[in-house]
Amino acid sequence: MNESLQEPQDGSLTMLDPLARRTRRRTLVLGVVAALSLSGCAALQDDGARSAADDLARGLHSEDVSGLAFSNGPGEEVQTELERILRTTGGIEPDVTVTGTEVEGDTARAELSWRWDLPATDEDWTYSTDVDLTRSDGGWRSTWQPSVVEPGLNGNEGLRIRTVQPERGEILGANDVPLAMSQPVHRVGLDLRKVPAAQRADAATALAKAVDIDAETYRKAVAQASDDAWVEAVTLREKDFRALDAAQMKKIPGMQATEDTRVLGRSKGFAAETLGSVVEATAEDLENSGGALTRGAWIGRGGLQQEHEASLRGAPGVVVDRVGVNPDGSLEPGRVHQLVAHAPRAGEDLHTTLDATLQEAAQRALEDVDSPSSVVLVRPSDGAVLAVANGAGSKGYPTATLGQYAPGSTFKIATSLAMLRQGDTPDTTVDCPHTYAAEGTSVANFSGYPRQFEGRVPLRQAIAHSCNTAFAAQHGRISQPELADAAESLGVGVDMVPGMPVFSGSIPSEEPAGEHVAAMFGQGRTLVSPFGMARFVASVQAGKLVQPTLLAGDDAAHHAAHDDDAAAAPAPRVPLTSGESAGLHTLMREVVASGHLEDLGSLSPDTAIGKTGTAEYGNEDPPRTHSWVIAGHEDLAAAVFVEDGNLGSITGTPIMLDVLRAAQGS
Repeated sequence: MNESLQEPQDGSLTMLDPLARRTRRRTLVLGVVAALSLSGCAALQDDGARSAADDLARGLHSEDVSGLAFSNGPGEEVQTELERILRTTGGIEPDVTVTGTEVEGDTARAELSWRWDLPATDEDWTYSTDVDLTRSDGGWRSTWQPSVVEPGLNGNEGLRIRTVQPERGEILGANDVPLAMSQPVHRVGLDLRKVPAAQRADAATALAKAVDIDAETYRKAVAQASDDAWVEAVTLREKDFRALDAAQMKKIPGMQATEDTRVLGRSKGFAAETLGSVVEATAEDLENSGGALTRGAWIGRGGLQQEHEASLRGAPGVVVDRVGVNPDGSLEPGRVHQLVAHAPRAGEDLHTTLDATLQEAAQRALEDVDSPSSVVLVRPSDGAVLAVANGAGSKGYPTATLGQYAPGSTFKIATSLAMLRQGDTPDTTVDCPHTYAAEGTSVANFSGYPRQFEGRVPLRQAIAHSCNTAFAAQHGRISQPELADAAESLGVGVDMVPGMPVFSGSIPSEEPAGEHVAAMFGQGRTLVSPFGMARFVASVQAGKLVQPTLLAGDDAAHHAAHDDDAAAAPAPRVPLTSGESAGLHTLMREVVASGHLEDLGSLSPDTAIGKTGTAEYGNEDPPRTHSWVIAGHEDLAAAVFVEDGNLGSITGTPIMLDVLRAAQGS
C-alpha cells in the first residue's frame, strides 16, 4: 500500500490538520451570535434563508442537489461537481444538518454540521462547514464552493474514504514453524486494452495452456469482459511463476503479470483442507457480516482459517484523505492530504500442534493414491494432532476429518474390548469356522485366509489374522448396547473438540439382529472417520480416552475456556481402564508379531501395535472395499485410510510404514 497511516510520537492516531480546532472556534462564535439574537441584541430577520439552507443540507445528505437553485451556476453543474468530490467515498451518505444561520440584508451565512459514519470504527467523523446564501428574485440561493463539503477542498480535489485491511495472523505449527502466512505471488492475466478483439480467443487459449488452466472457461471469461478489462487467469506462487516458459509468455498479446501477496500454506497443497484458504470476501459475505466486513476484506474459507476467523483476521482501519482529482476523474498521484486515520488491528497468530515434517511425510505417502485417502497422526500422551493429510484423490474434501466410513476389521478391537469385559483374555479360545450364518446373515473369512488359523484358536490369533466368523459369532454373548459402550470407550461417537469440525463417529445403541451380527466385525451401520480412528488407537496406547487437539499453548487454553463443548470434556458412559488397555495392547501387538502387520516389525524399537481392516460397500459384485490400517509406535498413533483399496494389509501397510519410518527420523 503506497499511503501509510501517519502516527504521532505518542502512538495515537488523530486528525492531521487544524480542522478540529477551527471547527470548535467557529461553533463557539456562532453560539455567541445565537445567544445575542435570542436576547434581542443585533436581531436579524431570517426571511427564508434557514429554509434554503435546510434544502441544501437535505440535498447534500442524499448526494443530489440537481434540483436546487444556486447563485453561481445551475444545479446540474453543481451536481456534477458534487459527484466528482464524493466519487471515492465508498457510497457512504453523510448526515448533514444546519446548526445556525446569520442574515445581513440580502446575504446570509449558514453553518452545516457533517457527520460521516465511517466503516471499521465506532467513531464518527464530524466537522462543520459554511455556505453563503444570496437573496435573489424573492428567494435565497446557496453559493456553491467545494469547501461547502469539507473546509479544505478546492476545485480540483475530492474526498476518499478507504478501509485499511489488517495484517492477518499466521498459522504456526510445532516449534512455531509457519504453516500459513503472507507470501509473494504473481497474478497472471490479459490486459484487453492491448489485445485486438479478433485475437482475444487465441490469446486466452495460449495463456490458459501456458499456466495449465481450463482454456474454455478462461476464453469465456475473456469474451464476457469489457474492452478495457484486465482478466486474471491464475495467481501463482513465486516458484511456480519462475517455472513458466518466459519466452512463450512474452509471445502472448496483452499478457500481464503483477506482483502481489496472498496468505498461503507453506508449500503448494500443504495441509490444504486442514488449514483452509484465505479468499476475498464476496458481496454475499459482506451482506451477511452485519458490517463486520468491509469491501476488500479477506476471510478464511474452510479448515482452521474459517474456524478461527475472528482472531486471525484482526480488525480493519479507515483513512479519510483529501485527494487531487484529474479532469477525467482519476486520482492525481502525490496529491494526498490525510484528514482522519484509524489504524487497523493486526490478527493474532494461531498456534497449532501440527508438525511440518510429519505433515509433509504423510502427504508424500499418499502421492500415488488416486482414490480419496488420508493419514492422521496423534500423540497419545497429550492428544496433540501432528498431521492431518488428504490425498489428491479427495479433490479438496476433508476426508480425514469429515469422512464417514464403515471401519471394517479395525473395529474388532472394540469387539475385543467388549469380550474382555465378559471375562475373556487374549488367550481365550474362540471358534473360527470358514463360514458362519446367523440371523439371516452369512459371514465368511476373506479369500486367502490361512486355514491353519481356522477352527479353535486363541483370541490373539483370531485378531492377528482377522477372523470374521469368530467375531460375528459373539453376537449372542455381546448385546448391541454393550458393543456400543465398548466402541464409545475408544471414542466412537464421543464428541471431539480439537479446534476444527471433525466427525467423531456413530454407532447405534440398538440394531436389528442381522445388523448386530454385521456390527460385530465392523460392517453394518457403524461409521467412523480417519481422525476418529487415530484417536481410537491412541486411546488404547494411553489407557484412557484421548481428547485430540490441534491447538497449542495459550490458544488451546483459550479454546477450552471459551468453547462450551470443549469445557464440557465429553466422556464415554463406560471409561476404558488400564487393565482393558493392556489386554487390547497385547492383541494388537500380536497383529505385528505374527499377523497382517508383520512389516511394522522392522521399526526400531520393535514395539509397534496395530490392526488392518477392509470394509465392503456399495452394490457392485464383487463389492468395492475401503482399506484401513491403524497403528501405534512409541508415542505416536496413526490411521491410514484409502476409500477404494485392496485388503488393508496390501493397500494401507506400505503407506503406514512410510509414515512411521519418517516419524523415526524426525
